Amino acid sequence: MKRILFFYLLIALVFMGSNALNAQETKQPTRVSKSVYMDVSKKLSDITPIQPGLRERTWKNKEVPNELDYEEVLGTPGPMIGDDPVRQNSMKNTTDGGIINQNFSGVGNLSGVAPPDTQGDVGPNHYFQMVNSAFAIWDKEGNLLYGPVDNITLWDGFPGPWSSTNDGDPVVLYDEYADRWIATQFSLPNYPSGPFYELVAVSQTGDPTGEWNRYAFEFNEMPDYPKFGVWTDGYYMTTHNFAGGGFTGAGLTVFDRDAMIAGEPVADMVEFSVGSSYYGVLAADADGPTPPPEGSPSYLLDIIGNSAMRIWEAELDWNIPDNSELSLTATLSVESFSTNGLNISQPGTGTSLDALTGMTMYRLQYRNFGDYQTLVTNHTVNAGGGQAGVRWYELRKTDANWEIYQQGTYAPDDGDNRWMASAAMNGNGDIAIGYSVSSSSTYPYIRFAGQTAGAPMGLGVLDIEETSIYEGNKSQTGVSRWGDYSCMTVDPTNDESFWFTTEYSNGGWSWKTQIASFGFVQPPVADFSADEILIPVGESVDFFDETSGLPSEWEWTFEGGTPSSSTERDPSGIVFDTEGSFTVTLTATNVLGTDTKIKEGFITTSSSVLPEVDFTADRSEICVGDTVYFTDQSNYSPNQWAWSFTPDDVTFIEGTDANSQNPIVVFNTSGSFDAHLQVWNLNGSSELEKTDILNAGGRLPYYKETFENETYASIGWTVSNPDDDVTWQLYEVGGTTPGMTAAGIDFSDYFAIGERDRLISPAFNLEGMSSAAMGFQHAYAQRMADAADSLVVLVSDDCGLSWTRVFADA
Repeated sequence: MKRILFFYLLIALVFMGSNALNAQETKQPTRVSKSVYMDVSKKLSDITPIQPGLRERTWKNKEVPNELDYEEVLGTPGPMIGDDPVRQNSMKNTTDGGIINQNFSGVGNLSGVAPPDTQGDVGPNHYFQMVNSAFAIWDKEGNLLYGPVDNITLWDGFPGPWSSTNDGDPVVLYDEYADRWIATQFSLPNYPSGPFYELVAVSQTGDPTGEWNRYAFEFNEMPDYPKFGVWTDGYYMTTHNFAGGGFTGAGLTVFDRDAMIAGEPVADMVEFSVGSSYYGVLAADADGPTPPPEGSPSYLLDIIGNSAMRIWEAELDWNIPDNSELSLTATLSVESFSTNGLNISQPGTGTSLDALTGMTMYRLQYRNFGDYQTLVTNHTVNAGGGQAGVRWYELRKTDANWEIYQQGTYAPDDGDNRWMASAAMNGNGDIAIGYSVSSSSTYPYIRFAGQTAGAPMGLGVLDIEETSIYEGNKSQTGVSRWGDYSCMTVDPTNDESFWFTTEYSNGGWSWKTQIASFGFVQPPVADFSADEILIPVGESVDFFDETSGLPSEWEWTFEGGTPSSSTERDPSGIVFDTEGSFTVTLTATNVLGTDTKIKEGFITTSSSVLPEVDFTADRSEICVGDTVYFTDQSNYSPNQWAWSFTPDDVTFIEGTDANSQNPIVVFNTSGSFDAHLQVWNLNGSSELEKTDILNAGGRLPYYKETFENETYASIGWTVSNPDDDVTWQLYEVGGTTPGMTAAGIDFSDYFAIGERDRLISPAFNLEGMSSAAMGFQHAYAQRMADAADSLVVLVSDDCGLSWTRVFADA
C-alpha cells in the first residue's frame, strides 16, 4: 500500500509577559450544543402578515427593561478630573455636510412598547429594519415592499414553545460575504424561568422576501440584550446573562454560520462566559469587500472604568468545538472620560431621556484594508457640565496588535446633548457617526457628522459639518427609555454610502423611526484605467472609472474607438480597429463640480503583438488525487488557450478542460509534472512550458533539508501562522552541517500566549518501504526563567488528515 508522510514542527508558546496591559486570559467554552429546531419557511412574500399590535407582556410592563443597570455590576466610575482631553467643541474650518440621498419614515410604535431598539441594514437591493416588535422591508428608493408586520411573522408556522412570542431585542444584518440576511429575536415563554430561546433566521438568497432557514437555539440562562456580528467563521452574539433573576455575567455565543447558510438540519452553537465583571461587550461585525484574513480570530471589545478598553479574540474550531477559545489579549489605555452626571432634558417636560452611558454602543464595525484592519465604535460620555457627547474610536491593526489610532469626543459647545450614536467607516476611509440630539431648548433631533478619510483637520476631529436627518418638534413623555441603540451601516453596492436609522419622538410613548442614506461627496478628481492598453488591431477594451468624489455623470471620448463616446460609468467592449496610439478622455461630474482627465496615447494597437504567456499553479507539492487550480496570467488580449501536462495522466474537473483559461486539474499519478500553455490573440499564438511545476505523491527518500535556500516556498515548506505574529523564519546560525542557515522562532519578541506556529514539510513518498526514520537537529536558548516554550513534532500518513505526535521537548 502506498503511504505518504508529512511532518510538521509545532511550537507551543506559554511565556507570560510582564506588561499587565497585555496579559492574556483564555477561556474555554462553557457549553457546546445544537439547535433544537429547524425548518425552511415559505417565501416571506407569501406569508400572511401578522399585524403588529399590543401583546400581553406582564413581565415587561410595556417597557422592555435592561435587566440590570451596569453600575450594579461594575460600580459607578469616579468623576473625571478636568475637561475631556479629546473634546471637539466646535465645527470651525470644516467641510460641507453630507449629502442625503434617501430620507423616509421607518416603523413606528405599533406594539405599545419602549424603547424601539431601532436596528437595520442595507443590502444590494433592500433596506431591512427591525424594531420592538415589528419589521418592514423597502427597496433602496424608499418604496415599501413588505410590512410593517409583527416580528413573529418571520417565524410563522415555526412550531415550538416560542410560537407566537415576540419578546423583542431584534437584530437584522446583511452578510455580504454570503449574500444572505440574518434576522434574530429572543423568545422567553417561561420567563422568569428557563429554558430561554434565541430565534435566528438566515435567508436562502440575497432577497429578504424569499425563503429563510429558521433555527431555534435553547439557553439555560436568559440571553438579554443580544447583539450580533458577522464573521467569516460564525455569527457572533454577545449578551447579558441572567439566571434566577440575578446577573451571571457577559456572554458570547457563536452560531455555525456555514451550517445555517447551507440550511443543514442541525447547527452547532458554542457558548462562552466572558465573566461576571463584564458588561456591554460587543462582537466585531465585518464590512467591506475584503473579508478578514484567512484564519483570523474574531474580535470583541468593551469599555471599562473611565480610561480603558479591552480587546478579546475568539477562535472557533467547528471540527472540535470544545477546543474553541476566547482570549482577553489586550487592555488599552484611552483618554479619560466620565459617564455620570448626565441629564438629557427636553423642551416643555420634566421627563429626561436615558443616556445608557455604561456600554459600548452598537456596532463594533470591522474593516480590512489589506495592509491594516480597523475597528470603529463609540459610547456616550459627560463631555463637561453634564452635557452628553459621543466618544468615538478608530482602532488599527497593522501587525500583531491592535492600537488606538484616533479617538475624540464630539460635543459642540451649544448646550445640546449628543448620544445614542452608531459609527461606521466606508471603503474610502470616511467615518460617519449618527446620533440623537436633545436639550431643554431642542426637541429630539436625528443628526450625523463625519470625518473625511485621512483626517484633514487632525486625528480625533470630525471635519464634515453636522447635518440634520430629522428635526423633531415633540418631546417624549411618560417614559425615559430611549434607544437602546441605533445603527449605522454601509451600502455594500458602492461601499461609500452610509445608511442610518434611529428614533424620534411623536409625543408621549408614540416614538417613530427614520431611515436615511447619505454620502460625503467631495469635488470629483477624475481618473480611469483599462483592462488592456496594448492590444491587437480590432480588439476591444474595457474601461473603469476611478474618480473620487462619488461622480453621478460620466462623459468618455475614445479617439479611434467604436463607439467613440460613452456616458456609462464603466464602458466596455470599445473596439479599436486601426493601428496606432489613441487618446482617451473622461469628464466626471457630481453636485459640487466637474473634472477632466486626458491620457494621451493611452491605447496602443499593433498588428504584430503576440500574447505574453504566463501562468501559475496554486500548489507545488501535492498528494496523488489532489486538486490544483491553474491561473492564466497572459497579457495582450488572449482569447484562446490550450493546456497540456507531462506526464498526461491528469483529469480536468468542475466543467473545465484543456481549452479553459483557468483549468482545475487532478493529478492521478506520482512524480514531477511539466505544464505547457499555448495562448492565442487576434495576431497569432505564443507558448510557455514550465518544467517541474509541481510534484505529486511526495518526495523520494533519501531526503535532507538544510534550509540553505532563500525562502521556505522555494524548498517546498509552508508556515502556518494563525495569529499573524512572530513566526518561523530562516536565520544564519553556527553549528549546522552543512551550511549556516536554520529555521527558528525568536521567542524574545513574541508575547502571545498559547499560540501554535507550524512549520510544515512537503510530502514524502514511502511507497514500497516497510519502515522509515526521521532525524533532525534542534537547539533552544532559555533567556527567561519563567518561559516554558515547547517543540512538538508530529507526522501524518494520510496526507495531513490526521497527525501523530512522535517527539516533544520544552
